[in-house]
Amino acid sequence: MKRVVVGKGTQGALLLAYTALVLAGTLLVEGRPGVVTNLVPFDDLARLKASAGKAGVLSNRFVLGLLGLVGNLVMFAIWGFLAWKFVDGRGRARWRNHAEVVFFGLVFSVGIETVQFFLPTRAADVNDVFWNAVGALLGALLAHLHASVRVEWA
Repeated sequence: MKRVVVGKGTQGALLLAYTALVLAGTLLVEGRPGVVTNLVPFDDLARLKASAGKAGVLSNRFVLGLLGLVGNLVMFAIWGFLAWKFVDGRGRARWRNHAEVVFFGLVFSVGIETVQFFLPTRAADVNDVFWNAVGALLGALLAHLHASVRVEWA
């Protein structure tokens, strides 16, 4: 069986490339016209609940709202996975990896939302910061699990 080792240089390049991809997708892609900044925490969950009750879980409004939330989780879970792998090293406490990934994921997300606040084509949302941080944590947990469990296909 051939073993592939991904060195720190490659890990850093992957993290940097993915970070650039996230920035391009969140700052350069035009948003929907008329969308305003949302500073109400967990308003997205209230809107999802209202959409599900009003039009059902198969309505466009509910599905698009859920996709936005899941998209933030997945986007930052990938980032968190790559970041955890990059900061992990011999003799380094796992809790420290998690703390740093979540902290820097939070800083990264706040930075994105702050820039979006000033862009005429984008809207900032406090809920994105929360879901992005949760995504970074999930990615870090997956990376930790990946480091702790060896799965071999026979």
